[in-house]
Amino acid sequence: MERNAATRIVIPQTALRVSRLCLGGVPLGTALGPDQSFALLDAFIAAGGNFIDTAHVYGDWVTGAERSASEKTIGRWLKARGFPADIVVATKIGHPKLSALNKPRLDRDALRSDTQAALNNLGVAKLDLVYLHRDDPSRPVGDIVAALEELRSDGVIGHYAASNWSAERLEKAQRLARTEHWQGFIANQPGWSLARRNPGTGDPGTVEMDAEAFAFHARTQLAAIPYSTQAKGYFTKLLAGRLGGEVKAAYDNSPNRVLGRRVGAVADGYHTTPEAAVLASLMAAPFPVIPIVGCMTPAQVAASFASLDLKLPHDVLQAFAGYLFADVGTPVPVPA
Repeated sequence: MERNAATRIVIPQTALRVSRLCLGGVPLGTALGPDQSFALLDAFIAAGGNFIDTAHVYGDWVTGAERSASEKTIGRWLKARGFPADIVVATKIGHPKLSALNKPRLDRDALRSDTQAALNNLGVAKLDLVYLHRDDPSRPVGDIVAALEELRSDGVIGHYAASNWSAERLEKAQRLARTEHWQGFIANQPGWSLARRNPGTGDPGTVEMDAEAFAFHARTQLAAIPYSTQAKGYFTKLLAGRLGGEVKAAYDNSPNRVLGRRVGAVADGYHTTPEAAVLASLMAAPFPVIPIVGCMTPAQVAASFASLDLKLPHDVLQAFAGYLFADVGTPVPVPA
């Protein structure tokens, strides 16, 4: 089903009008070759998407792959498609070197270097949106945000946001931005799904949405653009009896299994997929949420966009919301 601009949302504090779902760019140019990457991007646009997420470091961990493979693949696709005016590409900068993950790279020179490289890789004169890929709690937020403001003043980035920052640090940054009359962060990108990740299984530098961050977003209406929204397909794999490997290690636990059965009942009752039910529940949060979807095929793109057609009843959404940071004892209403 092709969708139009009516299914899009304006990110608060910006003029960026983006699709309700954002395409994750991790596999572009590595797990997916050039033809597969172009087909995936084309399918996303055909479904009504226009918001693409990548990072300067995506692909750098793959032996034999070109550096910044995701950014470069998107850049080649943009050129091949004539640089469509309504496509919004967001990239992430400031990730530590993979050979020295304990050394933060949020200094002015590193951010400027990554920005210039991203401009070259994507083949554009200005980046619509850049995220800080990580935080460095030892560095004052003022130093970091000031460097981003310089890039914005230079005209090489339009907006900036945070990824993997705690609510406390986000609050400090936004308070400082108001004092200095800076633009400030226009979004936050945490890990977030209905499925709770098992402790110790994530990257130590990543930050999950928690109750404090949820309250911060609800109070400030800062947009959330979360990753890992479908928990690597945990619920679908659980219900199909084919759970294993990394997904099982990261997400399989008693609360998630209980929730999985209820997600499955809702999906069956409303004639949809577990992934669509999960995405719809996230988008029902009391602040703007634009989930990033990790698709590998055009069919998965179509399945993700089915969430935009799904209108779950308020009591179902409220029950799912209770699973985000609370006990799994609340029953989820399902149709008879």
